[in-house]
Amino acid sequence: MVKSFRKRINISSLFKLVIFCSVMSACSIRQAQHALLQDPILKGAHIGTAVYNQTSQSWVDRYQSSLYFTPASNTKIVSSYLGMKFLKDSLPGWQINENADSIFLLPMGDPSFLHPDFAYQPVADLIKNTNKQVVLCLPNTPDAFAMYGLGWAWDDYDQDYQPERNRLPIYGNVFTVAKTKNGVNVQPSSLAQGQDLAAIYSVWTRALHSNHFYPTGKSTKAQVQQIPFITDTNYSLVKTLIEDSLHPKYPLVIQKGFNTASAHLLKTVPTDEFLKIMMNRSDNFYAEQILLMTSAQLLNKLDEQAIIDTLLKTEFNFFPQKMQWADGSGLSRFNLNTPENYIALLQKMQGEFGFERIKNIFAQGGKGTLAAYYKNIPGVLYAKTGTLGNQVALSGYVITNKGNQLIFSVLVANHPNPSSTGVRRAVEKYLTTLISKY
Repeated sequence: MVKSFRKRINISSLFKLVIFCSVMSACSIRQAQHALLQDPILKGAHIGTAVYNQTSQSWVDRYQSSLYFTPASNTKIVSSYLGMKFLKDSLPGWQINENADSIFLLPMGDPSFLHPDFAYQPVADLIKNTNKQVVLCLPNTPDAFAMYGLGWAWDDYDQDYQPERNRLPIYGNVFTVAKTKNGVNVQPSSLAQGQDLAAIYSVWTRALHSNHFYPTGKSTKAQVQQIPFITDTNYSLVKTLIEDSLHPKYPLVIQKGFNTASAHLLKTVPTDEFLKIMMNRSDNFYAEQILLMTSAQLLNKLDEQAIIDTLLKTEFNFFPQKMQWADGSGLSRFNLNTPENYIALLQKMQGEFGFERIKNIFAQGGKGTLAAYYKNIPGVLYAKTGTLGNQVALSGYVITNKGNQLIFSVLVANHPNPSSTGVRRAVEKYLTTLISKY
């Protein structure tokens, strides 16, 4: 009887303790949410949050989580999924045919060609070393995408974050001016003909309608400047740049049409290495080309709208709310997504690819675009930032010191601050408080 009474007392005490802890945890969550919503830096802004405890399979916090926000570079999470799923182990960059006299190359949107990020250049080596005639082939049907994405800012034409998109990228589609001990180095050098290369402390720009690059006379401390150049659809510029850089045995030939029946795929750089660079520095150009390369793999054509429509009906038909999708990078303000959608996507990625692969691709707290944030939180965070004028986003994963995994998405729209730093600090405080409780 005494033992039974004590057992009832112990069970009762344990039950009360569980209830007490649950109440305290709920209070902490409400306090964290209240602090975020009432932060003066976010006055007048629209905020959506979704935090899910993947370990216990339960929601931690949701606020306006089904509403739409401009996700900015959180759109690259979608692009990262496409790269991991459809680009396989290495970028499927080129189709190649060969006969006794010639090599026929059909580019498929690979952005690594002669890009300084990648020492491995199989296509460049082929062009440089072959004794055969190299033929650059235009597609049998015209491509269905523009140099800029839907809703991009045309007046950002000379900004390094907005290179043009095309079928045959070269040098990242940017003109690079880099300071060296001996003055300045430019690449591609043929785009700087007639310019004063001693102007190393000047801001460089480009004419609006031509590839005329010049120093403005305004001083800068930047060691490296990159200005997008105007691409073309007939390869005339690329032909010149390749010949100037690689010096093939014969001048390149350009022809329309390509025999796909006898072609094989020429792969280039490892996909995950490429994706890691994209996610860690939030590379818009890489993200855009992923969308085009995915179109090439699934539809056998570079058609931006067709691949978006196809994937929304198939691969992304699981979203709680229908995503409005305009580009691969998030530069467009026509992109709309919800915190709940990002939770669903991040769960899908983990289920299909495994968390170890994701950790190797996403930026970690204190590194990459998160270099100034989440350095000393009670856990390890892997996430993607997003920034446009008056828009801030952060979605990803965190492993807490207690061993739990949280998946989160915080989207902020229409904040009236000239800088995003204060907004990011408010989000950091909110997430750190939640993380500390789990």
